[in-house]
Amino acid sequence: MRANLRKYQTVSKESSLVAADPHRVILMLMQGLIDTLAVAKGSFERKDYEAKAKAFNKAIGIIGGLQDGIDLKVNPEIGENFYQLYDYMVRRLAEASSEETIASIDEVIGLMTPIKEAWEAISQEDKLKAQAMRTNMAKTS
Repeated sequence: MRANLRKYQTVSKESSLVAADPHRVILMLMQGLIDTLAVAKGSFERKDYEAKAKAFNKAIGIIGGLQDGIDLKVNPEIGENFYQLYDYMVRRLAEASSEETIASIDEVIGLMTPIKEAWEAISQEDKLKAQAMRTNMAKTS
């Protein structure tokens, strides 16, 4: 039963991802990072090192996905700042893994949470403007 539930959840997430607009994809990545870090934290506390390693690898992969989504052509300074922030998060997670402390996990969650909340607060009008800008940029490229 659990295997079927997991398979359904995986298919459901993949379907949502395929149908999602770029804003939604980034939001899903941010939420996925926070959820994965919660799993890592729990694994740490239970001393489940295999689950901890999987969670850390997944979290680092998600951060890589967020970095890949940065378009430096739109606003190079802001894009570079986010790229560096995500890089810092990866370094903090590597330290958390080697030092075996959850403080770095909490720090990364603390850094990502307000970014995610701000991302959620973007109005539909601004999302449409961003989509139009992406479309125009694609036409001129």
